[in-house]
Amino acid sequence: MLTNKLVGRLAIAGALILGLSSATVAQVNYPSKPIRLVVPYPPGGATDVAARTLQPRLQEELGQPIIVENRPGAGGNIAMNNVAQSAPDGYSLAMTLTGMMSINPVIYKAAGFEAADFVPVARVSLAPLILVVPEKSPYKNVKELLDAGKKAGKGGLAYGSAGAGGLSHLASESVNAHANGNFTHVPYKGGAPLVQALMANEVTWGLLGTGDVRSFIQSGKLKAIGQLRQGRSELWQDIPTLTEQGVPGGVDFDVWFGVVAPGKTPAPIVKLLGEKIAKITAEPAFRQRLLDLGGVAPATGNTPEAFASVLQRELAVLPKSAKEAGLQLD
Repeated sequence: MLTNKLVGRLAIAGALILGLSSATVAQVNYPSKPIRLVVPYPPGGATDVAARTLQPRLQEELGQPIIVENRPGAGGNIAMNNVAQSAPDGYSLAMTLTGMMSINPVIYKAAGFEAADFVPVARVSLAPLILVVPEKSPYKNVKELLDAGKKAGKGGLAYGSAGAGGLSHLASESVNAHANGNFTHVPYKGGAPLVQALMANEVTWGLLGTGDVRSFIQSGKLKAIGQLRQGRSELWQDIPTLTEQGVPGGVDFDVWFGVVAPGKTPAPIVKLLGEKIAKITAEPAFRQRLLDLGGVAPATGNTPEAFASVLQRELAVLPKSAKEAGLQLD
């Protein structure tokens, strides 16, 4: 019986005999070394959790180590530029999320990348944005919170986001607009630091993905008073939406977490990675693991093409929303 290694060598030899390029030969033998999965936030946040939940199964499927590499800073731009500028050979990937490729290039004067610099591979998890307040906050609903912001005046109270310019920031500003824009924005470097800030009462409220806050809500360390979507999520049937509370959410997007590769990565490599991730996210054990962590796996059609359609929808809406909100960062 031929071993996998021998089969690989025979395939490479055959490719060389046919006069194929070294790049094609590399595709035939992909993957042949460890793969980096770069995360634009610190360890512990929802994006990092998505990466580390995927990591062990993707290693098994590909037969090579997957190295999760956290590169926080500049609202995610440091990590995204690192991957965009890497060789498009399938060995440098990014675990990114809603808004990173549609908002950052618009609001940062020098983001350094555009959505076109990446190719979508597959989504890993979906989760709604939840409006949370500290455990001992006096506010029982969103109306009370907004009334307090109006009463406090400009700069009287503060809200936190998971990063300047991200979806958490943009969506929060749409909520802040209903308090006459009085809440002061305090950006943090990811969801995990914002959770800590909320528990320390550094800020009055924050919008976070379910993966960041689920365990803290369940343990009573944070209070959830609304979710930013048109209908209640299957994850949070007991939490009313902002729309139900008479406050239009402004942005109705579940947060997705997904894998992207440098833009010129060969199609066969993108296809292979997409198929492997889609297989993993369809497994009952993986889906249950996501539910336990506060996420939902994409139900069907988890392909690079479907992911690209999601991005196109964002690109048609979020950049315009960011400009209308007047978001501009150095």
